[in-house]
Amino acid sequence: MAIPGGSPNPYLQPQQPHPYAGGYSSYPPPPPPPAGGGRGGGVPGWLWGLGGALLASAAWGGVLVATGGLGGGDRPDLAGYGTTDDLCAAADVSAFEDSYSIDSEPRAGTFSGDRLEKAVCDITLTPTGDENYNSVYLNYEVSWHRGTDPAPEFADQARASEVFFGNELELTVEEVSGLGEEAYLVTFAEESGELTWAVLSVREGWFEAHLSWNAFLDTPEYAELVEARSVTAALRTSAEKTLVALKE
Repeated sequence: MAIPGGSPNPYLQPQQPHPYAGGYSSYPPPPPPPAGGGRGGGVPGWLWGLGGALLASAAWGGVLVATGGLGGGDRPDLAGYGTTDDLCAAADVSAFEDSYSIDSEPRAGTFSGDRLEKAVCDITLTPTGDENYNSVYLNYEVSWHRGTDPAPEFADQARASEVFFGNELELTVEEVSGLGEEAYLVTFAEESGELTWAVLSVREGWFEAHLSWNAFLDTPEYAELVEARSVTAALRTSAEKTLVALKE
């Protein structure tokens, strides 16, 4: 089901930084690990030092800076997606309900400029019945481009992830059919094969949607929750339902 409403004052929780701190990054960095180790043995230590800017670049975040006006007869095609002041009201997490509960109130944020509008929603999930601070973070981000068509760079942004992560993690970039005009799935796994990060991005016209999943789970206790096939299937279902809600 969609999350009813969102926080009227976004980013109240201290464990994650405001996603707009230091720039309009598509994917906020994960919170720092608690004292005495991370949230699970599967999280590589180097991940904490990457910083929001690098993660945003790898998962093709950041604002596409418009150069000049619309001009040339180009008009933004937003494919029927209306803007929203609360993306958490549309973000659908029903695909994760069988394994997780929502840990705290979802946090929403928006930005509105002359050439770009953006909305984000952060949701923290905890495995059902868990008492050991295991978590999964979902980040929804949508962008309505009014000054620059994102289509020419969309595929390259996905493939460019290899520049930053290809030598550190088992990274895959694959095209996904049946979502928008084009969609890509970028997944990051450790050498053991455990999935730690996944980003599904969809473009339709001048509208973009990105859904990222980031796991901090103790393994092997939650090995089934980081299995790539089930995670990517849940991401796709969540993206499909969220996009439908944004058109309603």
